[in-house]
Amino acid sequence: MDKQPSRLHGAAASSSPYRGASTRSVDHEPTSSPPSHDKSNNSGSGSAATTSASHRFDALEKLGPSLLDVLTYVRPPEPSSMKQSDELPSTQQEPGEDAGESNSADYDTSELTATTDAKFDVCITRAAVIGRVVDPSADNARKTQEFFAKMLEQLQCEVTGLVLLQDSTFVLFLETTSDEMLSVFRCLHDQQRVLDVASIRVLASCDDNPVRILQGLYFKKVTINNSSGGSSSDWTDDSLRTLTVDAFLNLVKFVKKLGPMAPAEIRKVLSNLSNSDQTLLPSNELLLWFIGREDILTLADFLELFAEPIMLELESERVWPVHPLLQY
Repeated sequence: MDKQPSRLHGAAASSSPYRGASTRSVDHEPTSSPPSHDKSNNSGSGSAATTSASHRFDALEKLGPSLLDVLTYVRPPEPSSMKQSDELPSTQQEPGEDAGESNSADYDTSELTATTDAKFDVCITRAAVIGRVVDPSADNARKTQEFFAKMLEQLQCEVTGLVLLQDSTFVLFLETTSDEMLSVFRCLHDQQRVLDVASIRVLASCDDNPVRILQGLYFKKVTINNSSGGSSSDWTDDSLRTLTVDAFLNLVKFVKKLGPMAPAEIRKVLSNLSNSDQTLLPSNELLLWFIGREDILTLADFLELFAEPIMLELESERVWPVHPLLQY
């Protein structure tokens, strides 16, 4: 079974009267009205029956269209009772109210209609990527910035976040949509001159974030003397999961600290990291230790796993042999 993120929401049909969420209605096709019985020789009982049937029809009309009509319309019509309640504020005018206020009410209704027809916002994916640079002696800050500028111009996508370079390693904190994140990862995997592709690993990723933390992409070469990972004696395979989670959460905490700042202030903070800021960032030695761990997904493994829908087989979908109740 293909498991893909979905933005569609459905509602099960019920026997209760339909109450559509849309604020607009669709005009009905003209239907032939039932023949009138206005002949003079009709009896009084016949007139009473016709009046009773008319009252029943009006009551049903107020309940809304039938299920068949709802299924045949892309935008199902509203019940007449809801139409009358919606039209009441625009048609009736309170004493002392001028025409300008009435026009503004109609304008608000059109805005509500446009809002209900709008698409759902695409949620943001956050990812932390680590790795080694190809040439530690080169000007990797400039080369990395040029690479990202060309890549984003080619992809025509908006990526925000932080690119921190150290002596021989780098940390990328990227924010964009899930599809664009995969495109960025493919470009990182295809390049060879700036970042060492074989060493690139996805430290962590988090989907369905409502907003971006940063409004731009910032580059800086830093030196971390007071790392968040503690001493190297604490770095064991048993503590790998804890160290990975702590490194990602501390990185997010540091980025959230920069989020409300102006761009000039963010560059100033990155140029002179305080001791408290350094405790939220992984050191060059800790990054090298992370890169050497096989339990952290490489960039190639991440693309192979998430570039295509994940195939899952549920236990309920398996066909088990059923033994016959009677032996023949």
